[in-house]
Amino acid sequence: MCLCLGGLSVCDFWKVLMKTGLVLVVLGHVSFITAPLLHGTVLYYVGYCTVTILSVTSSIVVITSGIAAIMLSRHLPSTPLRWMVFNWSVACALLSLTCALVLLASIAVTFATQGQALPELLALTPDCPFDPISSVCLWAVTLVLCMVESVFAVRCTQLAHQLLEPSIHHVIPESPEPVGDQDLLSCTSSELLTI
Repeated sequence: MCLCLGGLSVCDFWKVLMKTGLVLVVLGHVSFITAPLLHGTVLYYVGYCTVTILSVTSSIVVITSGIAAIMLSRHLPSTPLRWMVFNWSVACALLSLTCALVLLASIAVTFATQGQALPELLALTPDCPFDPISSVCLWAVTLVLCMVESVFAVRCTQLAHQLLEPSIHHVIPESPEPVGDQDLLSCTSSELLTI
């Protein structure tokens, strides 16, 4: 019989936390590729150096948050790791949301001015690499990635918060080995730890 933790059995909680961490790592890597590509090809001429640094930093924080969530799913009883996942997830959610809002503002300004906000350097000429269609596609993909990163970071924050609630004492199986060596679909450990 598995014990409950925030509406999920401990076994399901490990799986959800692991999957959330994996999704954050994948999203972070894809965002790490697309965001600098967008900022380097399109917004480089506009002079959004701060936005470029923010997007790269956000991608690194997303990857770090995902790795921390994966580590926590394997070592669930570790209290310092819980706090680390909670803090990184909050930072990840805030940075991803900030990147999404700044990118949305850039898109809105560009469409509102019908492209006049972009300098004349971006005029479509035969020797110019700027392509408005691919730029809009990159904007859309990057915006969607930032929003999805925010959603999964909030989910990771919720999971870490459930582990940090002081008013609820959960019983979580503890073993000297990481959780990955156990069968995640069944909780048959006889050693219990009250948290």
